[in-house]
Amino acid sequence: MFLLDLLFPKTCRSCGDSFRCGLSNILCLSCFNSIKPYEEPVCDHCGVSLPTRAFEGAVRSRCVDCGEEDSYLDQVRAFGAYEGALRLAHHAFKFEGMEGLMGTIAEKMKNTPPAPFWEGVDAVVPVPLSPERQRERGYNPSFLLAEEISNLAKVPLQPLLIKTKSTESQMTLSREQRIRNPKGVYQYSTRGGSAAKVILVDDVLTTGATLEECAKVLKQSKVSWVGALVFGRTPLHFQSLTPL
Repeated sequence: MFLLDLLFPKTCRSCGDSFRCGLSNILCLSCFNSIKPYEEPVCDHCGVSLPTRAFEGAVRSRCVDCGEEDSYLDQVRAFGAYEGALRLAHHAFKFEGMEGLMGTIAEKMKNTPPAPFWEGVDAVVPVPLSPERQRERGYNPSFLLAEEISNLAKVPLQPLLIKTKSTESQMTLSREQRIRNPKGVYQYSTRGGSAAKVILVDDVLTTGATLEECAKVLKQSKVSWVGALVFGRTPLHFQSLTPL
């Protein structure tokens, strides 16, 4: 292995340096460990970090993107901003067939929220793919992450949702289209068991429309509390905003 590293050194996609130890052949250890996790206070609806006194006088702990409208989601936590080294790691995991990164990513996600986030949670629920997309990709990234997080948190994995039809990729749509795209495509699955307090797991949050639709279905099926945990939150208004 050492000889192979000398003859064919890995090149970090973030900093461009050669490396031996890191995240597969994607990122050197320094760049991967430099990914800055979101810190409190965070928006309860998308997990983005905000300045220290951002919620003074606010009715709800929400960022400008999410607003203060009623929501089916009770609490959301994201590991970090979907940019830089985090985006490179996610892309390799989701689009380049590097399922083996699931454990490392899941560990970052599971350790993101404070301990009270997990209190009383009785199920980890993956955001499902449609059967067609599952066959096309060969695996569901959200399910793999949920399975790992379930093991780490010692909370049962329960596939309480199914996706009844394929939708357009959220990546290709405008913000307004992304909000409409997941409407009415998820159903509660009685084969997945039952739970009262659950954590939805997905890889990336942009508008939050997918998670909100999933939470709506769960709440309508007698789930009392729905949180969500994601790896990356796509920065919108807060691209240049850093916590004080």
